[in-house]
Amino acid sequence: MLAPLSVRSTHWPTTKHDVIFNTEELLRRIQNCASQQFTGQLDFNITNPQQQQWKLFFSVGSLIGCDSEVHPVRRWYRQLSLHCPSLAVNSVIQEGEPIQYQDYESLSKQVKQGQVPLGQMAAIVEGHTGEVLFDIIQAGEQQNYHSGLYLSYRVIPQDSIDLGWVVVRAERVWQQVFQDWQAWQQAGLADISPNLAPKILQAEQLRLQTSPSAYRNLTTLADGTQTLRDLAVKLKQNILPLTHSIAPYIRKNLIALIEVEDLKVSILSPKLVEPKSQQNGRISSQKSSATLSSSKSASAVIAYIDDSRIDSQMMGYILEEAGYNFVSIQDSVQALVVLLENKPDLIFLDLVMPVANGYEICSQIRRVSVFQNIPVIILTGNDGIVDRVRAKMVGASGFLPKPITQQKVLSTLQRYLPTKSLYMSN
Repeated sequence: MLAPLSVRSTHWPTTKHDVIFNTEELLRRIQNCASQQFTGQLDFNITNPQQQQWKLFFSVGSLIGCDSEVHPVRRWYRQLSLHCPSLAVNSVIQEGEPIQYQDYESLSKQVKQGQVPLGQMAAIVEGHTGEVLFDIIQAGEQQNYHSGLYLSYRVIPQDSIDLGWVVVRAERVWQQVFQDWQAWQQAGLADISPNLAPKILQAEQLRLQTSPSAYRNLTTLADGTQTLRDLAVKLKQNILPLTHSIAPYIRKNLIALIEVEDLKVSILSPKLVEPKSQQNGRISSQKSSATLSSSKSASAVIAYIDDSRIDSQMMGYILEEAGYNFVSIQDSVQALVVLLENKPDLIFLDLVMPVANGYEICSQIRRVSVFQNIPVIILTGNDGIVDRVRAKMVGASGFLPKPITQQKVLSTLQRYLPTKSLYMSN
């Protein structure tokens, strides 16, 4: 059983911004979050061709999770394979096929029920955040922190955090990651991202420069579909010596390192297989195991605007299980266009997004006559009185505090769409 998190006071402001210019400063900021018992979200942004973004989540100074735009599904699946292999149900990943796996929420429920050891869950969270922190350090070092790494501290009210979340010590994670990064540098791999996939470019030249067994292994593994991290888990090897062994062939251009897409996903709950992940603006629907009202289900279209792929997948999983049609919109610039195409009955809208925030998008939505009476619910980890007043001023119908949970989402739908509830009374 998970120990509940105690509520403690903090002097952190609602939002605080900072810029750092080296790795030592980065680690000090994370250590400060731990020592000052920060509860909230730490956003990292770096200006480079990819405009990379990462998030670390804290509760009373301990890490409870992370988010990254790079391979969130691959990353989670790797940690399941390492620390809870019985739940990594697809031992072989077929290219183009969705992978079924236990998501965080369903896994947490099994921990609470004693079906999954708490230590395994903690190891998954620690490994997950460790990979993300390594990527943050590498991105900063590769850019030489030229334009700075931008940090935003966003306080989350303690009572909005699920008390069942597993926590890990921030100090333990960052110390291990820093050691891993130093070893990676010393091995001459600083310019090689573990998120890239090796692919053979010159097979004949590679054959001539390797032993028959090594060549067979390389032709089997270096097919451009699995990242270096994926291969290390698959082979049960440490990623450093594995990467170091093929680095000479990379330097000779016999093997290339290429970017690969994230895995497609079908979330597997303890009771049923959940629907596939959504593409931006695409409606999908799936009946749940509950009794549905077929005469009303076609009109129950729910849109969710959020740049976070993880949160969008979670929202889609909850809504589709309940039988609603789901529209995922991850590009805020295209939000109005997609909304007009799909005409949802209710809109969930994240507050913190790049380019345009939730207030701006809500104001735009209300200026469109067809959406003037549609419920618009703003999601935020910052549920203060000022935010509520401002949300009302731009026409929001209500608030939903993060993190996203099934109970919160369905309760909101029952409140704002009572005549379109898909569940029939028994």
